[in-house]
Amino acid sequence: MNLIDIPSLSITSMVALIAQGQLSSEQVTEHYIAEITRINPKINALVQTADFDLLRTEAKAADLAVKNGEQLGRLHGIPLSIKDMCKVNGFVCTLGTSGLKAFVADRDATIVARLKQQGALILGITNTPELLMAFETDNLLYGRTNHPFNSDYSPGGSSGGEAALISAGCSPAGMGSDSMGSIRVPSSYCGIAGLKVTQGRLPQTGRLPQEGAGLHVRTASYGPMGRYVDDVALLLEITHGPDQVDPNSPPVALENYQDVDLSDLTVAWYDDNGLVTPDQSVKAAIAKAADALDGKTKSCEWARPDCLEQVEGLALEMIAFGADSGLSWAKGAELLGTKTTSPLFNAFLNAAKSCDIGVTELRGRLRSWDIYNFNMNAFSQQYDITLCPVTPTAAFKHNESSHNIRQFAYTMAYSLTGQPVATVNIGADKNGFPIGIQIVGRLWCEHQVLAVAKYLERRFGGYQLTRNQLKDI
Repeated sequence: MNLIDIPSLSITSMVALIAQGQLSSEQVTEHYIAEITRINPKINALVQTADFDLLRTEAKAADLAVKNGEQLGRLHGIPLSIKDMCKVNGFVCTLGTSGLKAFVADRDATIVARLKQQGALILGITNTPELLMAFETDNLLYGRTNHPFNSDYSPGGSSGGEAALISAGCSPAGMGSDSMGSIRVPSSYCGIAGLKVTQGRLPQTGRLPQEGAGLHVRTASYGPMGRYVDDVALLLEITHGPDQVDPNSPPVALENYQDVDLSDLTVAWYDDNGLVTPDQSVKAAIAKAADALDGKTKSCEWARPDCLEQVEGLALEMIAFGADSGLSWAKGAELLGTKTTSPLFNAFLNAAKSCDIGVTELRGRLRSWDIYNFNMNAFSQQYDITLCPVTPTAAFKHNESSHNIRQFAYTMAYSLTGQPVATVNIGADKNGFPIGIQIVGRLWCEHQVLAVAKYLERRFGGYQLTRNQLKDI
């Protein structure tokens, strides 16, 4: 039993071994407690930690259930982590802003409740930028999260704490959220798997600080993150589906990704969106992934939507900046009781000052958004899958994300459409930092996206954390 290499196991494998008595929840839990204790002080990814004694008690109860022959859930005895963006009963949940520093959740968000119902244990809450509004992870409450490969670099954002914790081997998987690329960017930078689901696939009941998201309801969603595609798929299977509370979560069936025949799929790929040209290492990695699918799929050809130039005006100015010079964001922080905002959030507000488009222009852009979506969905009718970069580069150093927001137009393009997008590691740049890929599918076709992600994971190795890569740990 002691020879089992816990970090190498998928969640399904761990649960099976626990059910067979070859591994215990207590062993798994102690492993992750030890890794958090050793590594987290250096990366600052987990910012609200579970009571470890209570966690041990829960693990022992899970093992007792096995001995008693009780029915076991699909996550029985497995510890997971949750991004600081939804309610987790008994934990301080803050969105990284001081106005919520004393807010203790008295219930679980729907997705968290569903994980617990299948036997998951909660390791704690992971760091975010203030109000999730940055592509790197730092705030005045908890400080910055460091990339597990090199502390001079950022793991990205806004799910940077979640990605860093998983990448560093301190959590097997967890839940993040994505509005403009918040799952995909950190997953790519940290070399793990992540999934932005079809808009509405997961109910947002229990969202912080409240469910109403305004314009963001059309782009924001929870999503699973993990070391392996199989783990991401498992968390999706458990958390998806309406809860009869969120009106934007319809009852759409989730098909099995393991039943997908790749030879039936048509694939498009592009390595440049016409707005920001990627580094050669990124372009080469995307081309290599496309080449791996050529011959494996029905077709694989270079093609890109012809409306990508609209992304900046629609996603950045209208959705991210709020179309009102950032006033709604500043007011939102104030209403939460936040008196002093973080440098990252202030940089965002400063960037938004030049964007005041007025109500008439906003109405026009909403119409343009609809037309954009019709055009993008028409493109996806030609191709089941579209491959493209996540960002033009691999991970960047701290405090560099706000210098060129346009580089995140690659992820924003598919936030506007609500399409499902998986990210998986397919290579590395010259400094050894991971390079991920966006695998975009048709609406509600997560099964096809995950099937391609699984193939590319096998082909290129996926999550490949080694102790040598953890330079500062």
